[in-house]
Amino acid sequence: MKPTLPWLLELLLHPLSTWTWRHALWAAFIGAANLFCNGTPLANPHVEAEVWRGLVYNVLQFGVPLVWLVGIADRLVDRALLPDALAYLGAVVLTVWVGVWFIAPVMLMPWLGGESWWNADADRNLATTSFGWLLLGTMFYAQRRANQRASQQREAAEQAQARQQRDLAAAQLLALQARVDPELLFERLRAVDAELQTDPELARRRLSALIDLLRLLQPHHDARISTLAREFDAAALLARLLGRDAQQPERLLLQLPAGLQDQPFAPSVLLPLLRQLLATPGTLWRLRALPAPHEQEAAGRLSLQLSAEGPDAASTQAAAQSVPLAQLRERLQAVLGPDAQLDLQLHPLPRFELQWPAS
Repeated sequence: MKPTLPWLLELLLHPLSTWTWRHALWAAFIGAANLFCNGTPLANPHVEAEVWRGLVYNVLQFGVPLVWLVGIADRLVDRALLPDALAYLGAVVLTVWVGVWFIAPVMLMPWLGGESWWNADADRNLATTSFGWLLLGTMFYAQRRANQRASQQREAAEQAQARQQRDLAAAQLLALQARVDPELLFERLRAVDAELQTDPELARRRLSALIDLLRLLQPHHDARISTLAREFDAAALLARLLGRDAQQPERLLLQLPAGLQDQPFAPSVLLPLLRQLLATPGTLWRLRALPAPHEQEAAGRLSLQLSAEGPDAASTQAAAQSVPLAQLRERLQAVLGPDAQLDLQLHPLPRFELQWPAS
């Protein structure tokens, strides 16, 4: 990466633009710790005011520059532009050099004054001892940051692996969905064959619904996961295929807000669920997508509700209990993550609820 002027300015100014009271406290702590480790408060025979002046010197010439330069070192290491040892060692060296030979004599002494006995040897002694103490503290900090980076990298790798596993599960379920339930296929073809003898127009509509469903279930060449819009369209075609007139999904009411149509969803979950429910003659169901309850909105969750509308509790409960709930929940979680849920409430009328984190 070739350094440019805007890049250098952003690198130098970013620690200052994100400066908070915590950084100020760290600068004060570093200055006080350096003053203490150099022995000034313990060996200073002068008045208390001299100790406070020494504290101000150490905070401004060592604490503030070190916090700023360590922030720059953090960004250089995070972007893999410098090894951590070189970056943090450079921060300490620059802090000591700038603090002892620029900040103190040029910026602080004209305003705060100095000691008459202070000379070049005192500068060198201060630089040597301060370098040792500041380097020791910075190395502890660098090790802590290295542990944090390693932890973040592990988490990122685990998340990437989980995403790959979910993508693989979605691809497998898309392929499974494309094969269609053989029992459903042969049953509908037999129905079409029988209807050709009695009602050719009905047979034509039912065959058209079957073809439309088969076409829809073929995954797109670059599709990695299904969407709510696709699954709702497939549900409508399935209800139409199983309906009396094969013209409208009269036993299934569908409600999908426009804003949720592109939400990713697991294939081979809704269709097997509806297949079991609609296999019971006369039962009516409502499928709707909606944001999760208010207490979960902050978590960014979405919800599908599939609820019975009639004709009675006995028939709809029997249909709901025939659903392979555990298998469908496993498919849902394989694609949408372990936080996805599929639950059934039987009373007073059955209601399935599917919840998952919004993407």
